[in-house]
Amino acid sequence: MAKDSKRTPTLATIAASAGCSTATVSRALRKSHLLPAGTIRRVQRIAAKAGYRSNPLVSEMMRRMRGIGRPSPGGTLAYLVFGPTPTAWREHLTYVGFFEGAQARAGELGYRLEPFWADEPGLSLRRLTQILRARGIGGVVVGPTPGLPVSPRLDWQHFAATKIGVPFPDLPIPCAVSNHYRGTTEVIEKLRALGYRRLGLVLQEHQNVKTSGLWLAPLVMHHVKIPAVDRVEPLILRGWKEGDFAEWVRIQRPDVVIGLRFEVVSWLDRMGLRVPQDVGFFHLDRCTEPGEFAGLDQRPREIGAAAVDLLAQLLLADERNLPAHLKELLVEGVWVDGPTLRSRPLRAKA
Repeated sequence: MAKDSKRTPTLATIAASAGCSTATVSRALRKSHLLPAGTIRRVQRIAAKAGYRSNPLVSEMMRRMRGIGRPSPGGTLAYLVFGPTPTAWREHLTYVGFFEGAQARAGELGYRLEPFWADEPGLSLRRLTQILRARGIGGVVVGPTPGLPVSPRLDWQHFAATKIGVPFPDLPIPCAVSNHYRGTTEVIEKLRALGYRRLGLVLQEHQNVKTSGLWLAPLVMHHVKIPAVDRVEPLILRGWKEGDFAEWVRIQRPDVVIGLRFEVVSWLDRMGLRVPQDVGFFHLDRCTEPGEFAGLDQRPREIGAAAVDLLAQLLLADERNLPAHLKELLVEGVWVDGPTLRSRPLRAKA
């Protein structure tokens, strides 16, 4: 008798204890919207008391078998893209890197990654939820988007989801992103080693918000440790105007500009300042636009792959809906030398 009492509980034994069918137990453990909330709570209490633990491999297999439509052998993952057209995101080279890395990693894991245009006119998020469910898609990667738009409100209870880069700070799902804080810290150290003293950071306001201030914070900490004469007030712009930048350069007199737009090099040139002879330039995301300049390679393909790795973990654990506890997977950037910085420290004057 003792041996039987220690057997692993099954859906059938839980159903017997709860006085319902195994189908009802299965739905309750998946928190199906087809059941009353009271039934779900009661069945889950009985299952927890019995020591029931779901098998994530079996759960995922059953989910695919129940899916409507005919997904590919490994299943399809959705990749949400944003913008005024379905291909506008392809104009941003970092965004392309994110997608290509995610697509390659999905293929390695046996999935097919398919882009879905979330900003399509007339396509409500309710309808997008229905389309994804009809296709048997249970995994979603939320791609990046420019600016600070409202986050997509899918019916998340049906999906495991991750986001890539820094889209939608208000959407609480796991994220794969560049380690902005460590990257900027190393940039500061290397620029100082090259003899730069007055480091000027230029960002747009939405970039600062989306990165939670992690590009700005290392510079603020750096200012605490250096003489006041070496401190340059960061320029955080709501718009993007050459006049605002030029005024800041004249007042703050940075000897190197750190930013996200190579365009500032031509702005400096129109001010009569040569790069790198008079002022250096360092790009915080050199993969985002073509050009010859020093900058940080944020490794977008690796970030895209990391987002799919996070999603695969959620699918394996059969975890849907917005999580109670967030996770971030940080990918280290790489310094890349370029002609917009001097190659060696200036010699001290005798």
